[in-house]
Amino acid sequence: METLHKKDKEATKNKLIQAAGEVFMAKGYQGLKAAPIAYLAGVSKTLIYRYFGTVEELFKAYLAQKDFWLSMEGQVEELLDASRHDFGKQLAKQVLEAQIAYFYQNKEMQEIMRWQIAEPNHIARTLANSRELMGEELLSLSDPYFKESGINFRALLAVIVPGIYYLVLNAKVNGSTFCGMNINKKEDMEEVQKAVKQVVDWCYEKVES
Repeated sequence: METLHKKDKEATKNKLIQAAGEVFMAKGYQGLKAAPIAYLAGVSKTLIYRYFGTVEELFKAYLAQKDFWLSMEGQVEELLDASRHDFGKQLAKQVLEAQIAYFYQNKEMQEIMRWQIAEPNHIARTLANSRELMGEELLSLSDPYFKESGINFRALLAVIVPGIYYLVLNAKVNGSTFCGMNINKKEDMEEVQKAVKQVVDWCYEKVES
């Protein structure tokens, strides 16, 4: 019975998280209220407070599921252990390539990023800070490699990562090209992913030379 109860609880929590996402996508952050979320989930709104405490905490649980960086949280130690041999070179390429694909394909992630920029608030800041903490763990691999090399790999990523966000939103929202690249076309998307990996390779190879 206890196992069944836990399964029911988790199923209800997932319904509420999904419903919170649907309300957010339809009405934005300001539309996140207990009643419409509970209605969509098909449960009593008291369960929001029982399982999450507040609607805000429920929304944070939704963000943790949908945000590309936060969704990797449970894998960090494994990723770090598997990537120490090359100071995170392959991991950096894999993560950036995956980020482009995920952000392009995931409308919810696109809306989260637009909301974070357009409506600054403490939840958005907390989300950004959580991403930073995740980034610090991953950068702990590359920092020793680039130390005193004259190459600021952190600064490079500070350009590439938000550049990916802009490139995707520009293509998805406006259907626009950037520098002649239209990532709505498969061949251009592949070229952009290839270029990002090349830049990472060049940085590491520059240190080796």
